[in-house]
Amino acid sequence: MNQQTFTVGIAPRVIITQVQGDLSVQVWKEQAISVETDDTVGGFEQEGNTLTIIDCDGDLKLKVPEDTGIKATNVMGNAEIEGIRRAELENVAGDVTLNNISGDAELENVGEAIELTNLGGDLEATNSPALRVRHSVGGDATLKKVAFVEIETVGGDLSVEEAESALVSTVGGDLDATDVVAALRCGVVSGDCQVQGSARTDIVVGNTGGDFTASSAASVHTGNVGGDCELRDVQDDVEVGYVGGDVSFKGVGGTLQVGNCGGDAELKGIQGSIEVGSIGGDLELQAAFPVDTRTRLIVGGDATITLPDNPDLSIRATVGGDVRGRSIITGRGGNLVNLVYGNGAAHLDLNVGGDLNLKGAGTPRSSSSASGSWNDFGREMSKLGRDLGKLGQELSHEIAAVFNEAGWSRGADFAGDIARKADEQARRAQRRAEEQTRRANERAARVNVRINDREWRLDPERLDRIREQARRAAEEGVSGALEAVERAVSNLGMPVTPPPPVSPTPPPMPGGPGPVPPMPPRPDWPMPNSQEGTAQGGPVEQQGQQGDNVDAGAPKVSALDVEQEREAILRMIAEGRITPEEGDLLLEALGS
Repeated sequence: MNQQTFTVGIAPRVIITQVQGDLSVQVWKEQAISVETDDTVGGFEQEGNTLTIIDCDGDLKLKVPEDTGIKATNVMGNAEIEGIRRAELENVAGDVTLNNISGDAELENVGEAIELTNLGGDLEATNSPALRVRHSVGGDATLKKVAFVEIETVGGDLSVEEAESALVSTVGGDLDATDVVAALRCGVVSGDCQVQGSARTDIVVGNTGGDFTASSAASVHTGNVGGDCELRDVQDDVEVGYVGGDVSFKGVGGTLQVGNCGGDAELKGIQGSIEVGSIGGDLELQAAFPVDTRTRLIVGGDATITLPDNPDLSIRATVGGDVRGRSIITGRGGNLVNLVYGNGAAHLDLNVGGDLNLKGAGTPRSSSSASGSWNDFGREMSKLGRDLGKLGQELSHEIAAVFNEAGWSRGADFAGDIARKADEQARRAQRRAEEQTRRANERAARVNVRINDREWRLDPERLDRIREQARRAAEEGVSGALEAVERAVSNLGMPVTPPPPVSPTPPPMPGGPGPVPPMPPRPDWPMPNSQEGTAQGGPVEQQGQQGDNVDAGAPKVSALDVEQEREAILRMIAEGRITPEEGDLLLEALGS
């Protein structure tokens, strides 16, 4: 064993041109460099604080001060370096192990795996089969052509280029990953996250503090995004929990699920089912709507839907504003819309706070719009918003659990903190969405009815109460009460529910008045149906506004029928079953 010692000053540097065996570097307290080798060395050159070791034919062991920088090239064996200030390695045939390097590390062309524990500065690694970082890289990390990457924590930015897979717990800055082939999984990105993969890349990111962008992927799953979220060309499913800004998804081959979006949403080229719990702004949607898929969205602003050619789709929507589209029955502001294209094999459910604009396609096979209330539909959409509002936290917890299992608790704890904050943001967004839904339903439910110079305001609950009073009146002997109310409502152009079976009139009480004589048979006319389609001659608008002739479109009714129905309504007023105001509306609607 050959050994030599060289005295050096502060921050010395060692340059090694070639090592035929292994390289080992350790620190000691002496202000000198100790060189040990089991074979010959081509020579030593010292100039100031720089020592150059030329062509070591065997193993090389160095002991150096902790502020030393090492640069070694052409190491035929393994390299193990611990405790120094800086490490630069190029062309290492075996493994590289770096422990507790206080400054930067540059590694190029490493034949086997790189194992790094605690790097205080920046990391650059190029052309290696594998890299594993335990604990942290304090600065930025730039990796190129490193096939398999595992990093616990990067304090600054992380750049990954041309990797097979990357598993990262925490990135303190931005994450930029390009040409990742199989998988990218990351717990937390404090800044922006940008990933470009391939058709077989699975992308999983727990929480992103800034913007999230991904393109060319097999699937994407992300918990919470503080800024905007943009996805392109995803072959299979997409899950996004919470997005604070805008959303732009173009080209999704599978199912799309989004919990909450705080801004606008642009969804184009979606091939599978879609579920979005809440969109705070406007929606622009273009999708294939394949057979047996279901799309459900809650939109706070306006919604523009571009339908495919020859759609096979049924649409249900509550709309707070106006509805526009080809051959669509609609009212002015506040609509419950039912549309069927083709056989209606796919389903689109919408809750829209603003306007709904339907583009493309042809004429729906059936179209109806009413101002009323779909209680079941409203409850269903509210449940959708609540369930999807939890998606961000659930995804974050699942991803954090992966890193906990790997023993990377710091990243998992950080992910948990971010998830809790994002969950609170999601809850606030959900509350806003529910409030928007409630207001939209209220707007959709209200209708003003104007006949001649008089105006009445109605809501579904009030209509239901009037119908119930008419049913009870009919059961208690007021003949024609239910028919009178239903005909008046149909004349107003409002949705009519099929009347329930009327119980037989009970026998008169002893000593009481006899029953009211029965009315003559009622003419057989078709009752309007809010679920039916457009008339042959074109769309007919169902709106809560009538002209002078309120029953112009109704079949002719005999004067005797009208008079008996008016009598039934007057009796309901007299008995206090309906208010005089409600009675006036019904009498006006019956006409004379």
